[in-house]
Amino acid sequence: MSLSRKAAMAGVATATGVFLLWFVLKPAPVLVELDTVRSRTLTVLVEEQGSTRARDPFVVATPIAGRLLRSELDAGDHVEQGQVLARIALPPEDGRQEAVLKANLVAAEAREAAARAALMEAESAYARATNEEQRRNELAKNSLTSAEELEYYRQVKDSAEARLLSMQASLQAARAEVESARSLLMGITYENDSAIQQVAAPIAGTIYRIYEESERVVQAGTPLIALSNDDSLEIVIDLLTQEAVKVQAGAPVHITGWGGDEVLQAVVRRVEPEAFTKISSLGVEEQRVNVIADFTSDNGGLGAGYRIDAGIVVWEADEVLTIPASAIFQRAGTWYAFVAEEGVARLRELQLGQRSRDHAQVLGGVSAGEQVVAFPTAVVGDGVSIKAQALP
Repeated sequence: MSLSRKAAMAGVATATGVFLLWFVLKPAPVLVELDTVRSRTLTVLVEEQGSTRARDPFVVATPIAGRLLRSELDAGDHVEQGQVLARIALPPEDGRQEAVLKANLVAAEAREAAARAALMEAESAYARATNEEQRRNELAKNSLTSAEELEYYRQVKDSAEARLLSMQASLQAARAEVESARSLLMGITYENDSAIQQVAAPIAGTIYRIYEESERVVQAGTPLIALSNDDSLEIVIDLLTQEAVKVQAGAPVHITGWGGDEVLQAVVRRVEPEAFTKISSLGVEEQRVNVIADFTSDNGGLGAGYRIDAGIVVWEADEVLTIPASAIFQRAGTWYAFVAEEGVARLRELQLGQRSRDHAQVLGGVSAGEQVVAFPTAVVGDGVSIKAQALP
């Protein structure tokens, strides 16, 4: 065998050995999960916990001091407008005051009757004076009466008319006095010779709090019962001020975490103009602001004070090119993703727009249909071989 042939065979053997060594020692492709860049409807939410509360609640307070009698009403009961909510027994001195009020009413009614009689007399006198003036006018046409006599009866008529107007005003004032005296006695009944002041519901709604359940002496102005306004609820969501500036009145709100499977719908009515300070569970001082929303769907049977999870829509568009949020990461303030190119991961710089919890809007860097590493780990780098595995 010639020397050149031996050298060629040795070279082939060496190359084969190097290839086998590379094949044995080459790193295995990294198993990754791939997802596709595609167009979809993108909805950006501001998410936070909130609670329900009665809209325009009414707190009914006692109008007088006295002994509050025990009520049979319970929290959750529905009441109609005008229904008696509480009864207050007036103390003895108030009983005497009530007797004075009754006497004032009787006197006012008597003054009304006197004013009515005086008005009737004034109407009769005015009618008589009018007739006399008309007769004197007819006589004056035939020169059967003097000018002085005609002027006299005109003055009598004017005087009767002025008295009539005065009596009409007096009757109106007397009627007002009667109504005033009667209003001071409104709501007072009697049980076992005791004067009872009744407190009525100003609106129809549901009792959601009873401040005083036991019988005891209360002072005027003491809160008794809190009522919802026709059972209407509103939603209160306190957001960080940095998030609240993104929210506008009229924005849709998706309600979850309320105890049912259905997603309830609401709409932002207003963002309160003043923020407040709140200490977070981690002890961090935060500036927050309340966002108020109204239900646009059935409220699911929720009551006041129920906890809910709210997602406020701050941006939404159709046919938006998106990339999974799990595929993007930041380096030195720039967004990147690994794009799968023929079994190799390639680092790609991205330009992003709006971002939701699950997806981000792509403005540049990748195209529709390209596949990206969904969950890049530390072993994935630019130029690393990858092998797709099925998403769970």
